[in-house]
Amino acid sequence: MTRDSYYPFYGWLLITGAIIFGAYLAWDFGLFEKLITQDITYLSSIILILFSLVTAYLGMAAWKLSKQISYTHNYKQPEQASSWAVEHLDLLQWQRQQNTHESDSLLARLVERIHRGHSNGWFFSDILMRLGLIGTVIGFVLMLSTVYELKDNDILALQNLLGTMGTGMQVALYTTLTGLGGALLISLQCQWLDRCADGLVSDIIKLGVKASSSPEDKV
Repeated sequence: MTRDSYYPFYGWLLITGAIIFGAYLAWDFGLFEKLITQDITYLSSIILILFSLVTAYLGMAAWKLSKQISYTHNYKQPEQASSWAVEHLDLLQWQRQQNTHESDSLLARLVERIHRGHSNGWFFSDILMRLGLIGTVIGFVLMLSTVYELKDNDILALQNLLGTMGTGMQVALYTTLTGLGGALLISLQCQWLDRCADGLVSDIIKLGVKASSSPEDKV
């Protein structure tokens, strides 16, 4: 039994569904409200918005990758003439007609072409993590800055100090949690798409080998 060609998109849907369910639980427990109201830097909100945009971007990449897998499984049909598999096999056939060695550059081009759609996800995952760490630094700066402003020893001054330190701690913890959590979930999606892309590369290479051994199968 062959696997459905759109399994990259289905896998992304499962991951996204789990994320949405987790987001609903976080909303129900009031975590999002705390992130918005108690993070005075708004970095947590920025991270959440960026995470949503990157997730949608990876969804489109998963759909495009699924279509290319479907094209590869039916590469002999005329409507698949623009698929990556047909393009690679045409270049491979042209290279053989020129009596040149099949260099690794053609394979590298194929890998880059297939991974290009979602490779930026790893970059944005790193960005989310760094934004979270920036929020951590800002939170600790807010905490420590209040210590130098303490001039009186009365209880009111100490209460104000503890309140400001608590605000800084909230900024540090919320931004760290949001940044690391978002980076982890983006990395999970990218890892899934990487595995699917590697499978597509393997399938196209197999078609190239078959085409070289069976002239009637060439595109």
